[in-house]
Amino acid sequence: MSLRPTALAMCTALLLGSAHAATPEQLYQLALEAQSERAYPQMLELLRRSARAGHVEAQEMLGLALLVGPAVYGPAVTADRCEALHWARQAFAQGSPVAWQQLVFLNRTRGAPAGRPACSG
Repeated sequence: MSLRPTALAMCTALLLGSAHAATPEQLYQLALEAQSERAYPQMLELLRRSARAGHVEAQEMLGLALLVGPAVYGPAVTADRCEALHWARQAFAQGSPVAWQQLVFLNRTRGAPAGRPACSG
């Protein structure tokens, strides 16, 4: 059953503002709901919280979202290869084959147009 955006917003607010911290899995599941409702700023916030807590799937998804940015999510998500690299490395450190593929891709796109590194890494 899909939540309406207002229900999603209420659930997110309850979990993020509750005295009991939401688990990384709960945050990740809410991020998936936010994605399906096209609530991309909320999706990013939830993914970041879950990823910071070590949830590997959130790290993978956040890395991908930051790689594709507005091409998939519109202007609500800015592409950020440096942050994507950070989350891919975090997920790879946990053995993620998805993150390995992200790192391969990022290594191929590492240079900036003027030949400067795209990010310090």
